Amino acid sequence: MVKMEPWFIALLCGIGVVVIAAIVLIIVFVVLKGNNKPKHIKVDDEFTNNLINLLGGKDNIEEVTVDNGRLKFQVADLDTVDLEGIKTIATSGVFVTGNIIKTLFKLDSQIIKKALDNIL
Repeated sequence: MVKMEPWFIALLCGIGVVVIAAIVLIIVFVVLKGNNKPKHIKVDDEFTNNLINLLGGKDNIEEVTVDNGRLKFQVADLDTVDLEGIKTIATSGVFVTGNIIKTLFKLDSQIIKKALDNIL
C-alpha cells in the first residue's frame, strides 16, 4: 500500500473544496442571471403608466415606433428620462442616440406600442 504524505492529502482536500465552491458559484450565477427579468412582459395599465413615467411623462414622448422588434422612443428631453429604470424592465439593453431611445421587450414590442398609442 502506498503511504501518502499529510501535506499531499491536505492539498487534495483544498483543491476539492475550491472546485466544489466554483461549481456552486457558477450554478448560482446562472440561476440568478436567468431569473432577473421576466421572460414575457405583462402589458397592463400599471406597466404602461410606469413606462410613460420612466420616459418623462406623456408630454416628453414625441413618437413611439417598432424597429426590427425594438421599441424606439423619440423624446423631447432626454434629461427627464429614467434610463436606469427602463433597463430594469427591458429584456435587453437600452441604446440612446440623440433623443432616440431603443430597447427590446422580446416579443411584446407591438403590444406595448399599441398600449402606449391608446394612452398617448
